[in-house]
Amino acid sequence: MAPAQAVFGTLHYVEEAIYKAEKALVAAKFNGIALKTAKFDVQKDSKKPDFLAKNASGKVPFLETDMGVIFTSNAIARYIARCRADTSLYGECFDDEGAIDTWLEFCVHEVEVPLMTWVYPVMGMMEDAPEATKDAQADVKKALTAMEEQLKKSQYLAGSFVSLADIALVCALKEGFKRVFDPAFRKPFPKVSAWFEACSKMPQFKAVLGDVKLCAQAEKPKAVLPAFAAPPAKAAGKPADKAAAPKKEAAPKKDAAPKKEAAPKKAAAAPAMSKADAEAQ
Repeated sequence: MAPAQAVFGTLHYVEEAIYKAEKALVAAKFNGIALKTAKFDVQKDSKKPDFLAKNASGKVPFLETDMGVIFTSNAIARYIARCRADTSLYGECFDDEGAIDTWLEFCVHEVEVPLMTWVYPVMGMMEDAPEATKDAQADVKKALTAMEEQLKKSQYLAGSFVSLADIALVCALKEGFKRVFDPAFRKPFPKVSAWFEACSKMPQFKAVLGDVKLCAQAEKPKAVLPAFAAPPAKAAGKPADKAAAPKKEAAPKKDAAPKKEAAPKKAAAAPAMSKADAEAQ
C-alpha cells in the first residue's frame, strides 16, 4: 500500500472560474503533491471576517498553507511546480524558466483576458457586449496564431517536455475548446488543436479536467446568473436621498437672515447641492 501524501494546503476556488485553480491542480498531479480543495462562495464567503484577515488581497483562487496565503492562479501554480526540483515542470535549465515565464504571462494577458470576455457571457457570468466579443475573438485568434507558430517548432510550448506553460494554457483554453471553438474556428490552428487534445488525454490532465469534448457548435450568450448579476439600479438612489435631507434643515437658517442677504445665500447654495448630487451619482 502506497504511503499517504502530505497535504501542502487548501486551494480555495470559485466554481464558475475553476480553470484558474485547475492550473495548480494539474501541476500537483505531475509533481505527486496532494492539495485539499474548497469551493468559495463569492456572495457569502467574501463577507466573512476571517477571509480578509488571512487573505488581505481578496483574490480568489488562493492557496492556504501553514506558512500563509498565496493568491492569483499563476502564482499558486508556480509554487506547486517549484515544490519539486527533480521534475521538468519549471524547465530543465535557466533558459527554460525564462521561456515558461514568458508563456505564463502570455496566458494571462493574451489568452485569458480576451477569451473570458468571449466565454463568460456564454457561461452567464457577465453581460454580452457584441462589439467587445467581436474584438475578443480577434485577439484570441491572434494569440492562437502565435501558439501555432511555436508548436510547429516544438512538441510543447517550452520544448520537448510538458511544462507549467502547457498546463496553464490548456486549462485557460479548456472552456474555449468546449464552448466556442467550433470546427471552423479551429481549422486554421491544427497544431494547437492537436497539442490541446494530446495534453487533455494525459492522465494528469484527465484526473483534473475529466473528458474534454471539443465544441461541435459554438454556444450563444445566456442570461447572467444571479450570483453574477449587477446590483439593482435603485440602490444608486439611496445616497441621493440622504444628500437631499440636509437641504430641508438648511431652510430655517436662510429664513433667519435678512431678505436682501438671503438671495446671495441661496445662489451660493445651488452649486453646493449640485455637488452633493454629483457625489451621489
